[in-house]
Amino acid sequence: MKIRSLTLKNIGVFEDETISFPEKKDKDLAVSTGAEIHILTGQNGTGKTTILQALANFVSRSDKYSTFSQKKFQINLYKKFNSNSNSILKLDDSIEMVLKKENFYINNPLLYIHKLPISFSYSGYRFIEHKENIDIKEKGSYDPLTNALEFVKDYGENDYTLNQWLANNISKRSFARDEGNEEKAKIFDKNIKFLEQIIQEIIEKPIKFEPVYETGIKIVANIEGKKLDFDLLPDGLRSIISWLGDLIMRMDALKWKDDLPIFERDFILFLDEIEVHLHPSWQRKILPVVQKLFKNAQIFITTHSPFIVNSVDGAYIYELDLDENGHSKVTKIRKSNTADSYQTVIREVFETERFSEQFEDELKQFTDLRNDILLHKNIDEKAFLEKAAELANRNDEVKNTILFELRQLSNKTGKAFAL
Repeated sequence: MKIRSLTLKNIGVFEDETISFPEKKDKDLAVSTGAEIHILTGQNGTGKTTILQALANFVSRSDKYSTFSQKKFQINLYKKFNSNSNSILKLDDSIEMVLKKENFYINNPLLYIHKLPISFSYSGYRFIEHKENIDIKEKGSYDPLTNALEFVKDYGENDYTLNQWLANNISKRSFARDEGNEEKAKIFDKNIKFLEQIIQEIIEKPIKFEPVYETGIKIVANIEGKKLDFDLLPDGLRSIISWLGDLIMRMDALKWKDDLPIFERDFILFLDEIEVHLHPSWQRKILPVVQKLFKNAQIFITTHSPFIVNSVDGAYIYELDLDENGHSKVTKIRKSNTADSYQTVIREVFETERFSEQFEDELKQFTDLRNDILLHKNIDEKAFLEKAAELANRNDEVKNTILFELRQLSNKTGKAFAL
């Protein structure tokens, strides 16, 4: 089950906006297959996170999120909330759900409770915390869908956490091997290995989660032979481990029909700025890895990163902008293309120049002089070429740009403009 459209009326910066989310068609993709991806872009304040949180509220099974609370409206999302505010979600089997302020209801609650897609939400701002003296204990009444749609999840002292899950599975794997039961050991090993392989593909370094036994158990990350507490890891790696590990932990606890493997399951994933703290080389890898592994998922992601936007083929990109009245609209929908350069994405998707503002001003002086020459204005051509030479000496990228412009100018004027 997938989300196919969302309508927001008088909610946050949205006056009355309907956004359609087309179905992914593999035949339309240039290269990539895998998860269906929808990328939300736009300046700060255009409502990207509002869309994610509205979608998460709709599909949540938790009482905390089964209706929009007044507090959540007022503090987080819906500063312009009034009696006319409502939102509508449509799924791909024609189920329609409506949320309204006046009575906080969802139509057809039985469908809502039993037939909503399994969904998870994460933010790049979350970090895994280091824990000492972890006791081996069973999941007990742990519900993997509780708080699954909170973007930054808070854990209490007795909550089942990623540290606990790792400690349990690693210890049980060791016990099984001590007993000579390798088949049983593989059961506890498979999802830890799955997490390690995902992270290794992103960071391009081998990583293992290992126990250290002192007064109790603590879990460390072994990276290229160095055993590091989670608190000592780079923030970007801690963020990746935190949300990917939590996702796999929850999926591991969910009972799926026919024991379907995690990477074949159909679910929805909401990701808010997961590129935060990540080096560009990791930003380029994280979405392709997730798309390939969770091939049947539907993923909604907000980002300010051109490295995320052009890292996959065939994702839908929604460009949000504010109109003259301060209301947000989707102004353009396009498909991602890994053949687009970062400069193209920066210019066309993020509508930002590729150089610093100061250097763009210097380039503008050059192009203004070039335009004056084309208009046959009387300018100092020697001073123009001196400016061109000054810019060309900055680096090879700028030099190639300047030389191209001079060749074009020579062709159009019949004069020789050369450095």
